[in-house]
Amino acid sequence: MKNFQYKMPTKLEFGIGSRNKLVDICKGLNATKVFILTGPNIVKTEIMTSIRSVFDTSDVDYEIYSEIVTDPPIDVVDKTAEILKKSQASVVVAVGGGSVIDTAKTICMLQTHEGSIKDYLFGGIKQVTKPCMPLICLPTTAGSGSEVTASAVITDKHNNIKVSVTHENLIPDVAIIDPELHMSMPQGVTASTGMDALTHAIEAYVSLNANPISDMNALYAIKLIGENLRTAVSNGNNLEARSNMALASTIAAAAFMNGGLGVIHGIAQSMGGVIPISHGLANAMILPYAMKRNFVGNLEKFKNISIALGKNLDGLSLREAALESIEGVFELAKDISLPLNLKDVGFKKEYIPEVIAGTMAYRLLAVNPCKLSAKDVENILLQAFE
Repeated sequence: MKNFQYKMPTKLEFGIGSRNKLVDICKGLNATKVFILTGPNIVKTEIMTSIRSVFDTSDVDYEIYSEIVTDPPIDVVDKTAEILKKSQASVVVAVGGGSVIDTAKTICMLQTHEGSIKDYLFGGIKQVTKPCMPLICLPTTAGSGSEVTASAVITDKHNNIKVSVTHENLIPDVAIIDPELHMSMPQGVTASTGMDALTHAIEAYVSLNANPISDMNALYAIKLIGENLRTAVSNGNNLEARSNMALASTIAAAAFMNGGLGVIHGIAQSMGGVIPISHGLANAMILPYAMKRNFVGNLEKFKNISIALGKNLDGLSLREAALESIEGVFELAKDISLPLNLKDVGFKKEYIPEVIAGTMAYRLLAVNPCKLSAKDVENILLQAFE
């Protein structure tokens, strides 16, 4: 067995109603004032009503800022960081999906670091060197897993790319995983974020950097998603399915933070810079086609994915059993009514060279289970297009 390191510094509070512990957790972080970050849609919902009520019955001062957009661009992050500074808050609480949480991670970092977030993105001129402002995350989707990871993805509109800032100091202090906060997720969001979590789990499991603990979390996440995503999409009021998807999302993220990702995320991140597509949907559409290329890199693990997705492997060879994992992903995507062809979401063939270039520069491509060329990436995109 190879040597490895496994990090999971975020404290998890998991369970129905766990949001009610929020004030006590803020006090444990010595909060003098709390800056609550959310989006313009969530701020109008019962989710925020319940969060407000928790604070209104306490002696902890708070301020709500709700102007966070999907796929936050550099200027929004920088502006929000300045607003946070002026608020004189000492703890940030992020309530939302991946975009809100990623924004929260970056503005917490900019409280202790000078400059623009652009300076700290991959390839930038500055490095994260100091601890960040304390951050508590309450995810309202089950997909990104950003509440336990070290990365935040930001949109560089000038260069039409999505770029990440990654450092362990960005890892949130506390994640409150309350499945009741997921109950109002629309079907489409439930489907795409659920497939995002599945992509995290599969890429982490087959990564060259995987380890026994990340494997354990990733494979269990795959099983939970295979058993619960269809129900969560078709009946959003099923609290057990929502709970299982919430857990799957978090442990899949913990797996990829330690095990790594691969070509699927490289392509999806690059695609997000050229067309307006959610990260989860981009991952979902590329996932089975990339698996077709990657399965030969670890037949045994792809066979285990097949089993986790509930496929019957009786009488099959190892190669045939591994291929069933791809069929399992196709079936799941069809059952939850996700598009399977890039042309259905506005992607054009002329975008392919730009996406290939972005993918080949992706920092985690090195731990993909197969060494890939630009031609391999092109073939994956062409299959997904047709």
